[in-house]
Amino acid sequence: MQALKIQVVVDDAIVHALPALSPLRGQRVELIALGEAEPPAGVAPVAGGLRGQFEIKDDFDAPLPQDIRRAFEGDER
Repeated sequence: MQALKIQVVVDDAIVHALPALSPLRGQRVELIALGEAEPPAGVAPVAGGLRGQFEIKDDFDAPLPQDIRRAFEGDER
């Protein structure tokens, strides 16, 4: 079993998703979600499921042009 534990302040978005938490609006709470270790059937991607639907160019992994690389790195000089 997998568990996820988070601490949140109950706001309108949380009450919208989980109406039972309405009495706790504005309070900090700890939410614990428990789930199965195995994903449900049909969630895993199918190998080759997109075959033939798009084309990867030969230069896909070529270095980016300098201006684009700098933009990604936050240096737009």
